Amino acid sequence: MIKKVVLDKADRMYHFPFDLEELFPRRTLRSIDKRFTLIDLGRFRWPVSGELAASSTAGNRLADRDDLNEIKQSMIRWLKSEFGLRAVSPKEIYIGQGIRRMLLDLCLAFIESGDVVLYPEPGIPFYKRQVITADGVPVPYPISEHTGYKPSTKKLASKLGGTAKMFILNNPHNPTGAMLDGTDLTDLARIASRENVFIVNDAAYCSLAEEKYVSLLSVPGGAKVGLELFSVPFAFGLPYIPMGIAVGPVSVISGMEIMGRAIGNVVPKAWVGPTIEAIDQYPCPALREAIKSISRSRLEAEQLVEKFGWEMVHQKSTPFAWIKTPGRRRTSPLAQTLLTRKGILALPGNAFGENGEGYFRLSLTASVEDFRAAAERLAKRMTILPKTGE
Repeated sequence: MIKKVVLDKADRMYHFPFDLEELFPRRTLRSIDKRFTLIDLGRFRWPVSGELAASSTAGNRLADRDDLNEIKQSMIRWLKSEFGLRAVSPKEIYIGQGIRRMLLDLCLAFIESGDVVLYPEPGIPFYKRQVITADGVPVPYPISEHTGYKPSTKKLASKLGGTAKMFILNNPHNPTGAMLDGTDLTDLARIASRENVFIVNDAAYCSLAEEKYVSLLSVPGGAKVGLELFSVPFAFGLPYIPMGIAVGPVSVISGMEIMGRAIGNVVPKAWVGPTIEAIDQYPCPALREAIKSISRSRLEAEQLVEKFGWEMVHQKSTPFAWIKTPGRRRTSPLAQTLLTRKGILALPGNAFGENGEGYFRLSLTASVEDFRAAAERLAKRMTILPKTGE
């Protein structure tokens, strides 16, 4: 008789945070659809439509070295035009499968067992996940109203910061929408240099900011202490594809490339032409229209927030609205109430970590009509969401 073999999960599996989508109750969503139309203000849906299907000439082939080098040359021109970076070489650019995967490549290449990595909280769950995957030790640093919704550098400058190997920055920041200026970034680079901590900036939404975005690489010392990660679809206005570009020191890019080849870094040849065209035409019409759409939804979100006495963090750098709940109520029950009683989907702030408690996030990729419909539906019964102070 052959005994069944049980394969135990690795311990790291029990420390992974949930993905944001896993916070949406699927069973409740199915039941809501049967009662009335769901108003989805929670999920991020990139507004640029279309598919980058392989053409008849490209077939299913992958991009070769020459293809990738063409993208790098376009990226070099863009970096010079947008941020004044003049000395970037192709060896300082890595083309990977989106920011999530590029961060994993980076962590696997440079994080060893027990290495401390500082990450923002509230923040995107995959930061913590990628560090755990590389057997590092993820340690959160706070982003809150007390810090002006900007990263607190106290932990970086502390004894713990001195032992950290990497500092993950998300600028502009999801979910709060806060964005650092040149002075903030210069101070951060100075502290990182002093403490010998490498900065990794997730700049996914840099092109969607209504204010002028300042690159970490453009401030004094920034290029010596940091790496910047860009999302190809969000930065340049393409339909969603899992493709990103990292810019940083040659030694770091080389390590990411080695790890990318080891795991399998796939960039279809069909993506090359549209990517080069979008970078060279920056900002392309599709990106301009996406920014306008997000701005229109932001205005509707502001009116919704004002009407019901909530408090909105007025940052205009990401396609999200970060909402402070009345009396700092717990967000999961509030989001559940919105969903079950009103059919409105919002993302509770604790999806981004403990420091997100007392807030919820609305996605500005929802349409103007969605926000107006939500306001109409909420107005029918005000008891579930008391105004601030009630």
